[in-house]
Amino acid sequence: MTIFRYWQLLRITSAGECQAHLLSHVQDWLQQAFADSLSDTEAQASNLQKALLDRWRSKTAQADLALLSLRCFVSHQIRDACHRLAQKFGHHYGFTTAELLAVVLDDDGRSPSPHRPFTQQILESYDPDKAALSTWSSRLTCNHPELDQLLLQKGLYRVSDWAILNDTSLEQAKKILRTFHLCSEYEVTVAVALLEQYQRVYCRDRLAQRQNSGPRRCPTPTDKQLKEMAPGLAPNTTLRQLRDLASLLRQYRISVRTGGPHQPEAPDWEQVPDATPVLDEQEEFLAAFRQAVQQGLDGAIAQVIAANIHRLSQKKTPEDSVYVQGLHRFYCLGQTIGALASELGLGNFARARRLLDLQRLRADVRHRLIPTLYDQVRQEAVDYSSPEQLHQLDQTLEAILAEHIDSLIAEDAAAAQSPHRSGPTSLFAQQLCATIHQFMPDSE
Repeated sequence: MTIFRYWQLLRITSAGECQAHLLSHVQDWLQQAFADSLSDTEAQASNLQKALLDRWRSKTAQADLALLSLRCFVSHQIRDACHRLAQKFGHHYGFTTAELLAVVLDDDGRSPSPHRPFTQQILESYDPDKAALSTWSSRLTCNHPELDQLLLQKGLYRVSDWAILNDTSLEQAKKILRTFHLCSEYEVTVAVALLEQYQRVYCRDRLAQRQNSGPRRCPTPTDKQLKEMAPGLAPNTTLRQLRDLASLLRQYRISVRTGGPHQPEAPDWEQVPDATPVLDEQEEFLAAFRQAVQQGLDGAIAQVIAANIHRLSQKKTPEDSVYVQGLHRFYCLGQTIGALASELGLGNFARARRLLDLQRLRADVRHRLIPTLYDQVRQEAVDYSSPEQLHQLDQTLEAILAEHIDSLIAEDAAAAQSPHRSGPTSLFAQQLCATIHQFMPDSE
């Protein structure tokens, strides 16, 4: 029987022990007011939770008792979530259930409480239409910021290998391998080439899965994907190389987040049961956000270039072809405007600058990109945010996106002024070079 969880609060004693505390006034009230819902069946438990939530949120009589009863129930879910984490990872990383509970179990049972205990924070963000209360409690417990930091200090970074590889840019990987792991240039080149192929294949398929309501958790690459990433290698070899690379990147992330040296490697994440939500969902959302920016930027650049080509092709002396070649030479080959003006027969620097009009190009891309991203990021956030967080996001999302895109645009404008450019360095430039080839004349 588990009905006692609705009137028995788990709390931490002054000695640091987790003890059950009977709230007899809550028990008496429940047994009188909800006698029909106290049988220990799943359906009845669900009805009881709904009745208690309705009583608390409607602020009717005994709303404080309803909240206190729900806080009792949630305290048990917090304990269970911490126990599962300790069972799965505690021996390897050196922590106990008690250490975890000391961080997240802060409800002393007072009503009204002088502070918002974590149990109440869970209830305030809970939406019965999206998950069971036990699932929501476990999810928020496993992603509690202070708990996450404690686990990081122990060396446990709860993100799958595949999420790490999705979310590491090629330039970041080069820097990490060179400066943190002191790899040779050959090792860096081989690893980054593999990462590039991985992202090309895996992120493409991952996007299709998410659009078709596929699993949120990043699955292990299939043999078909592995063969496409490295046609000349056996799938098991490619898989091992990817895991080795992810391990190096994981060590770097742990070190950065904790300020410490290399940490123990993570266990085999495919052996971790899905029942415990151990993924760092903020990290997954950021990965999805960056992927949305990259794809949206690609589409916006293509639209703007196509519009400019059409406009320039209508001139008395068409300039569409030389415009595309000029962009390609400036961004992808690193030529100066003066040099490309001479090579393309534009006569002088001023005419070439007016033709390319990089400031207008960036502004037009920004104008097209922000509305596209707004809808996509808002939809992505639904999977990772509580109702309260989603409401707050609605108030600020456009400003957040504008700030991010303005930073991206400013980065490109600054990079374009560098006298030592030899190719695309900013994300804007890299995406333009990946996009512009579809508009290039065959002669280029």
